Formats: sequence, C-alpha cells, structure tokens
Amino acid sequence: MMSPAAPSVLTPLHSHSNGRLARSLDAALAFGICVLLAFGPLALGATEEWAIFVLEEGTALLLVIWGLRSVTGTRLEISRSPLYLPMLLFAALIAVQLLLDRTAYWYATWQKALLWAAYAILFILAAQCFRRESWLKRFSIACTVFGLALAMFAILQKFAGNGEIYWLVPNQAGSEFFGPYMNHSHYAGLMEMLVPFPLVLAMAGYSSFPARVLYSFAGLIMGSSILLSQSRGGVIAFVIELGVLTVLAAQRSPKHRQLTLLGSFCLLLIFCFLLVRPHGLWDRFMQISGYGHKVQDEHRLAMAEDSLHMVRARPLLGWGFGTFAAVYPSFRSFYTDLNVNAAHDDFLELTAETGLAGLALAIAFLCLLYRCGVSNAKHWRRDPRASTALAALVGCTGLVVHGFSDFNLQVPANAAWFFVLAAIATGATSGHRPALSAREGSLC
Repeated sequence: MMSPAAPSVLTPLHSHSNGRLARSLDAALAFGICVLLAFGPLALGATEEWAIFVLEEGTALLLVIWGLRSVTGTRLEISRSPLYLPMLLFAALIAVQLLLDRTAYWYATWQKALLWAAYAILFILAAQCFRRESWLKRFSIACTVFGLALAMFAILQKFAGNGEIYWLVPNQAGSEFFGPYMNHSHYAGLMEMLVPFPLVLAMAGYSSFPARVLYSFAGLIMGSSILLSQSRGGVIAFVIELGVLTVLAAQRSPKHRQLTLLGSFCLLLIFCFLLVRPHGLWDRFMQISGYGHKVQDEHRLAMAEDSLHMVRARPLLGWGFGTFAAVYPSFRSFYTDLNVNAAHDDFLELTAETGLAGLALAIAFLCLLYRCGVSNAKHWRRDPRASTALAALVGCTGLVVHGFSDFNLQVPANAAWFFVLAAIATGATSGHRPALSAREGSLC
C-alpha cells in the first residue's frame, strides 16, 4: 500500500519555493518604484518625450511584476485607500471628455491621460508595496540619501558650474535652472517633498543619536539647497511645511525634545542663509517684477485672469485635460513672443482643463489625504510606519502650497513623487488591515 507521505513532503517545499519567489518579487517591486522615482529628477524632471516614455513603460513593467507577485503568492491582498474613489471619478471625467469629444484637442488629452494613468498605477503599487514597517523605514532612508546626494550635486553645480546642466547639457531655454531641473522652482518642489524625511527621522524616538546627527545634517543641506535655488514659491512652501511639521509634532509628542531639535534646525538654517546669502533671493521678494527671464509677475496676474475667463467659457467640464497650452492663446490678454505652456498655478490650470467638476474632485482628494494622513501619523515617534506617513504628508503639503504659484504637477518627475507620497501617507499603518484577502500570504 502506498503511503500518503510523499505529497505532504512536496507541498511544504513547493510553498517554500513560492515564498522565496514572492519575496524576490516584493524586493524587485519596491526597488523598481524607487529607481523610477529617482530616474525622473535625474532625467531633467522627465519633461522630454523620451523620459516620459521611460516613465510610462517602467510603470507598466512594475505592474507586470506586481501581477506576477499576485499569481505566485499564497494570498492576494489589496489594501484600501480613501483616495481610490476621487481618482476613479477623475478618470471617469477624463473618459467623458474623450468619448463625448468634450476636449479642444483630443490627442493632447489622450497623451496626458496616459501619463496620469501611470501616476495612478504608481499610486496603487506604492499603496500595496509600502505597508510593512521594514519597507517603509527603508523608503525613508532612501529618500534621505537620494535627497542629500541631489542637494550636494545641485550646490556643487551652482558654485562650480559652467552654465550647463551636468556640465554637459546646454541650457537652450535660457531659464534659471538648478540641479538637474531646467526650472529652479521645480527643483525646489522636489526638495520640498524629500526634506521632511530626514527631519522626521531625526526627531523619531527609534533613531540612535549618531543617526539623528546624520539625518539632521542631511535635512540642513537639503533645506539650504531650497534657499540657494532662489525659488520664492519654494521658500514660502518650505517655511509653511516646517510650520505644519511643528504643529503635528507638538500635538502628537508629549516631550519637548523633538520640538527643540526642530527649532535648532530652523536656527541653523537661518544661520546658513545669512552665511551664504543667496544672491538675488531677497530682491525677488522685494521686487514685484523681474521674476526669471520668461514670465514677469504682472504677466502671472494676467495669466490668472485669463485662466478664469477660460473657466467661465466652459465651467463644468473645462476645455479638455492637457489642452491649456493649445487653448490659452485665444484668451491671452498681453503680448509675448514666448510660448505659455502652463498657468503657473496648478489649481487654476486644472480648473480650466477639467472645469469645476475636476476642481471639486481635487479638493476631495486633498481633504481625504489630510484626514487619513493625520490619523496615520499619530504614533510617529515610535512607529516607523507612522513616521513615514507623517513625512510623506508634510512633503505633499509643500507641493500643494507651491502649486498656488507654480506648476510642479505638470512636471512628470514631481507629479510621480507626489502621488507615491500620497499613497504612503494614506497607506496601512498599525491600525489598518488589507481590504481583500483571497489566498494566504502577503504582498510586500
């Protein structure tokens, strides 16, 4: 008589093999997301067509990896996010524009819809992947290392540069570039999202003293680079997010050590500012005109008024996602021989392109982001998951504030970072559980 022992031996081996494969795919997915996020800023903000192609195709590849992970794992888990609903409704709004021909330029809307679909996929993948404490802590450290390296490169290029990006890429647009970005304000936008990570790690109770010193140094260098970028909107957004971080830290921490460290950081930042004295930054705040070489301040006000005229012409669904550059010349009220490709206000541009319906969905997205993000950051001093959520939420705050005076969300590299941070800020913490469970095991 045959014994049933053989199958019982083979089953654990098969399970063990699947478990190792699943862990390898977990690591590949997390590593791939980080590599794709780092690629965007290094590729001049991923604003050129080849960089956008890499971003979209890289996202599709990560989606395939996640699909393989779901098949090989012993349990399929899909964590819930309150932001799925406004994102789904926004996708439906764009679909209505395309299917009912409610866009002034169908191809532009289609191309931008594909790009934002990549952001949505990154959001979903980050929400599924970065849930475990170990991965979130590694992500915070990766943001700190990448931000520090990029800031040091940007500072070196500023003081030892030859007028070209990477000392190789000509600045043909003649704009004020900083670091790897053609626009200094977009560099500031990225650094606003990254600098909260070393600050929160330095204040967290689970970090050792030497680590806190290193994190504080990284935050100081990254914050100083924002000042050196001479972006007025970036400096204002940075100051506001420091205030938001102080308020959240004061509410959630019974001790004063964290606030003392944050106050010391601000004093050191002021000292660095007085020591370096970024040439021209103070003049930017004191003078109403002369912002950059392309768009004067008075033109920005005119652009805001013209954008409102665009909204009045099509208030409900707008002119079509991604059509601002094509439609705006018909509403422009001032003379210029330059191509105005953005409204220099993310919210006005979104309203002009998607109407009041799109603006309402964006407001709902932000309300849910802060409601869930603040709740997830309650125990940030002791829980790496909560501290990462806090840093991500503060980083999103900087870009939202900066969005009132610039167009960082129109820069693919910065938009990708924003949506990944939003996913992490609202992701599962110690008090959350996955919504869907079909098999045994775990994702990431």
